[in-house]
Amino acid sequence: MSRSLYQVRAYNIRHSYDVSGFLEAYRRLLQRAVDEIWAKIRWIEKCDKRGRKRLTPVIPKGNFFKNHYLRNLLMEGWGYSKHYVDSAIKQAYSMLKSWRRSYIKGERHREKPVVRKRFVRIKETLYSFRDGKIRVSVKPHEKYLEFDISKAWFLSRAKGELGELILGEKYLTVTFRFKKHEEEVRVR
Repeated sequence: MSRSLYQVRAYNIRHSYDVSGFLEAYRRLLQRAVDEIWAKIRWIEKCDKRGRKRLTPVIPKGNFFKNHYLRNLLMEGWGYSKHYVDSAIKQAYSMLKSWRRSYIKGERHREKPVVRKRFVRIKETLYSFRDGKIRVSVKPHEKYLEFDISKAWFLSRAKGELGELILGEKYLTVTFRFKKHEEEVRVR
């Protein structure tokens, strides 16, 4: 039986846009999402493998908290496309789940994660790809960033479909995802 696995390839494109204000606004939004989720974490006492009692974090996952309370709170004063709020919520949960795994293993302390890097994860709903150009929405119907990748060196190597983009200060990271069959994975 052959099962398919997804594989992702990422390529960087240098750009000259001044996106520092946007990146800083997103960094603050992401930190605020982490802060709000952190404030709602419940700590319960559990025994670890050695029988020692330890506080274990339970991250809130309810749809009302995620999709209503947190989203509405983060939307207040947000001047960019609304989907960036959804992206920040998803990223904040990913960060906290990663922190929780490390905390349970004893590799991290009971300290809230801090967002230091300035970047934006751009979901597929926030960009379009036509005629070799990627058009990213920053502010709906107002501000867009365009990247011409029609002559990019990696296009001949890229397989699959365009995935999530990551916008940094000087680079746009373009990801392609494609299915790789199990037999191909074993050969490597």
